[in-house]
Amino acid sequence: MERYRQRRGRPAYPGRMAALGPGPRAADTKRVSESEPLVTPFRRHYEHCRALDVERQLHECADHLQHPDVLLMEFFESYHLVERSWSPGGRLRPDANDGDELVLEPFYESLELSVHGGGGEPERLVCVSGSMSPLPEDRHPALSRRGLDYLGYRAGEPPRLVLGVAQASKEDTPYVLLLRALNCFAELSPPLRVVQLGREVIRGRIPEDVVFDLHVGITDPEPGESWLALIELTRDLAELFKRQVAGQPQVADPLGRIECVAIEAGGAGGIVAMERIWSV
Repeated sequence: MERYRQRRGRPAYPGRMAALGPGPRAADTKRVSESEPLVTPFRRHYEHCRALDVERQLHECADHLQHPDVLLMEFFESYHLVERSWSPGGRLRPDANDGDELVLEPFYESLELSVHGGGGEPERLVCVSGSMSPLPEDRHPALSRRGLDYLGYRAGEPPRLVLGVAQASKEDTPYVLLLRALNCFAELSPPLRVVQLGREVIRGRIPEDVVFDLHVGITDPEPGESWLALIELTRDLAELFKRQVAGQPQVADPLGRIECVAIEAGGAGGIVAMERIWSV
């Protein structure tokens, strides 16, 4: 993991590039009818970035570091849209018999996560859920790559819920995974959604002071300077996001650490080992 921790010189990327086109806007995100799935501005941004190659993601991530206002606007629009649109009928986890596709999930309830790095003893977490969709969708979340791959829980003061997203293909870059994790945070952290998490997933009341940590999980890093640069720029974007929301208590108070972790293949005895690449 040493190669990830070396702080490398930043490539000089220009600001907003005309070739990338304008970012998504809230006007493009309304539902045609109430029966259609909710698609938030931030979700559309995530889907847009999934289609970019690594070099274009580098430019876009660097652009957000210079102009964070668009990213923040879309995050808060999504947060409040989910808050207003919340329905108690929505489910966070699919039924085992939903759909015709066979889904094998690497993360499952009761799986233990051992997070190393930062000195001291490894941090121990327990999965309380595998894949889940903060917003209703037609496909299993493990296949759609839009929701969480795992929800971890760590008791303590304050208790922590870990919203984990993990790389499943070469297209899942650190930058794209961070956007997915922030989307899930925007959709699960409004108070009524926290209540739903407690009722449906934790099977009990979640304390009001619960903190959400975000995991960006890397399983198969690409060789080369572009990927290494994207890991570092993604860290800078996560750090900037936390600074920018510091004055908004409804978001800043429940937001804990944002961490990029390397996930070891396999896992013995019901334990998956992770190594911190960075933490902000």
